[in-house]
Amino acid sequence: MLSAERNRLLRRRLFERGSIRVSEEARAFGVSEETIRRAIKLMAAEGIADPVFGGAVLKPSTTLASLGIPPVDQRGQVEEKAKAAIGAAAAALVEPGQALIIDAGTTTLAFARCLRQHRRLTIITNSIPVAHLAADIPESVTYVVGGKLVPGSLSMIGPQAQRDLAQVSVDWAFLGAAAIDVDRGFTSADPYEAEVKRAMIAAARQTVILADATKFGSRRFATFAGAGDVDRLVTTPNVPEEARNWLEATGTVVSIAAPALEETLA
Repeated sequence: MLSAERNRLLRRRLFERGSIRVSEEARAFGVSEETIRRAIKLMAAEGIADPVFGGAVLKPSTTLASLGIPPVDQRGQVEEKAKAAIGAAAAALVEPGQALIIDAGTTTLAFARCLRQHRRLTIITNSIPVAHLAADIPESVTYVVGGKLVPGSLSMIGPQAQRDLAQVSVDWAFLGAAAIDVDRGFTSADPYEAEVKRAMIAAARQTVILADATKFGSRRFATFAGAGDVDRLVTTPNVPEEARNWLEATGTVVSIAAPALEETLA
């Protein structure tokens, strides 16, 4: 992992937890404690952390913007038409009366918007924005799993979320992915987020990944699924041939959702 990517993840973990420990982060990232201490010194110089014995604490004045983490509404503007097309294609898989798990993320949020024409759904989510949209689906019930709130994504992560998910069984799990790599599989930027995704997969009879084609060929910190763990991928055109062969070799269905022609040419 490049140092810039590692430092970005450290900033996010510091913001979400309020503090980090040198020994824990060194183990998590597979680097020396001295490497983490240097990253903490950099964050202290930037005015976002106070070094303490064995780690660092977040300065009270630190904001998402100062850490370079855009809020969820801004992230949703990236590849907006592609996400809308993916959401519509995924929503076509759902039938009335089914139970769904919907992950946090901007692509899954686009999917939730497309469910408004459905009825009688049971929706379980760790995302406050998704829950807000699900509340408007007619004759449907929405459950929000517990856990620690992540400010950047307005999602719940941690042991409580995993315990809640272990108690349910659903027809579908619709998950996002930060990156997709032939060698590392489907990856997330945060190991705690990855654990919740794994719990979602375990609770579902079928798992669908919603991710546009720009997610291929890169990887993030934590793997949450391999190709064999996923039943279907809904994506956009230009999926690399190697990645498509890798997915289809394990039985994963690759569905291409192309934005409308007039939108593509606009």
